[in-house]
Amino acid sequence: MSILKIYLNENLSWKISKALRECGYDVVSSHETGMNAEEDDIQFEFAVSEKRAVVTNNFADFVKLCSEYSSSGKDHYGVIFTTKYTTSEIIRRLRILLKTMTAEQLKNQIRWLNEFD
Repeated sequence: MSILKIYLNENLSWKISKALRECGYDVVSSHETGMNAEEDDIQFEFAVSEKRAVVTNNFADFVKLCSEYSSSGKDHYGVIFTTKYTTSEIIRRLRILLKTMTAEQLKNQIRWLNEFD
C-alpha cells in the first residue's frame, strides 16, 4: 500500500502544498517545482514521473490527457478536479482525500474534490 503523493498545478496556490506538508503529507506545487510556465502535458508527465496525483481545476485539458494515457496503455497516478473553493476548503478536503485513499486506489482514476467532505 503506497502513500498518496500530490502535485498541484499552477491554478492552485502554493500555500496549499505548504500547509499540507506541515501536516506531514507529500505535496508539491508547480510553483515550487518551477513548472508553472510548462504546458499541461509536460506538467502531467512530471507528475507521472514522480508518481503523483494531479490536483487541478483545468477539466478540459486534463480529461483529454487522461484519455490519451488510457488509450495508449500508459498509467497515471490520478487526477482530482476541484472547483473554486477557498484555499482553506481545498486544504480541508485534500486532507480527507489523503487520509482515506492510497496511491493504488487513485491510480488511473479521475475524481472530484467535492467527493471528500
